[in-house]
Amino acid sequence: MIYKKSFSLVLSLFLVFSLINGCGEVENEDVKVDRNASLESELTDGLVYTNHFISDIDMELFWEFSQDEQELNIVLESPGSGWLAIGFDPTRRMADAKIIIAGFENENFLIEEHYGTGQTSHDKIEETYIKNSKGERDDELSRTEFVIPLDEESRYDLRKGETHTVILSYHNSSDNFFQRHTQRTKVEVEL
Repeated sequence: MIYKKSFSLVLSLFLVFSLINGCGEVENEDVKVDRNASLESELTDGLVYTNHFISDIDMELFWEFSQDEQELNIVLESPGSGWLAIGFDPTRRMADAKIIIAGFENENFLIEEHYGTGQTSHDKIEETYIKNSKGERDDELSRTEFVIPLDEESRYDLRKGETHTVILSYHNSSDNFFQRHTQRTKVEVEL
């Protein structure tokens, strides 16, 4: 009888913990960055991405700073055919993260900048910092490339050589930016 009650209590605690932390979320602290990648930019002439890693949820991140370090060029790829996103420096889950989310609306590429308003919520911001972006997709892959300005007026405080908490997420099939992710991970990345 005591065994059944203990088992029920442990099972209940496990289920509550799983619901609080969310399904489809992975935390990966062990990031293996390939600094010898070679992917040519489709947005910036002459730019070759040399920094790359594949996350534990099969999202790929490529990045390269401009020569004057006033811009950060990023390519994101996901194995889904829905939206894909990156967020920088959350305080807890997605709270306070500076989020960039991309997808398609009626076959037209769309990119928005959001702010993590809570642990599991975000809202679009009014300002637009990302000026240059593009996206493409097929049945098995979504990809976006964009340029983050790093000047004094930018909301992004990202510097070469610094380590940042990065969240990556995507949806398998939906382009509704407020549809809960299919997969999500959090990593520490030295930019």
